Amino acid sequence: MMNTRIALLSSLLVAGLIISGCFDEVAGPYDGPDRIGFDTKGGTFTTQVADNAGTIELPTQLVGPQRSSSFEVNVSVQQDTVFRERADTAPDGSDSTVVDTRALPTTAESGDYSVPESFIFPQDTSNVPLEVTIQDAFGPGAPADTTTRVTLRLEPNEQENIEVAENWRYFEVTITNR
Repeated sequence: MMNTRIALLSSLLVAGLIISGCFDEVAGPYDGPDRIGFDTKGGTFTTQVADNAGTIELPTQLVGPQRSSSFEVNVSVQQDTVFRERADTAPDGSDSTVVDTRALPTTAESGDYSVPESFIFPQDTSNVPLEVTIQDAFGPGAPADTTTRVTLRLEPNEQENIEVAENWRYFEVTITNR
């Protein structure tokens, strides 16, 4: 009886090793193009701040090996809605094109915030915070819980051969009057 259990357990162990050895292992460093993108803040590419919050930091990251020299990343304020088309297959097998909203436009007035035109990624760095200043976006008579939005967009650096990770290109800051 004991020999049967040991034989059964041994057979299961050998079968598990054989099956797990049949799959390709994904290992090694990232070998795609160097990309820059926003990092998530609380799992999303958005944050909510109070009016007149002062300087806030938005996380950015380099996807790829760290660079031996510093490089510049340009930032712009998104003024219109950005849409993205993607192919989708329905449960019945038919193909269609779906249009997603990729980024919403900035609704805050330009004097309500201050965004640098660019920032520097120092050498040997993978994460750098982008500093944005949130000023007084609402006048004294504005109702509580009024909101406005600043949507930021990262731009590629072609001289340094750094692309933008398209899914991480935009970051939305909602300013709330509390």
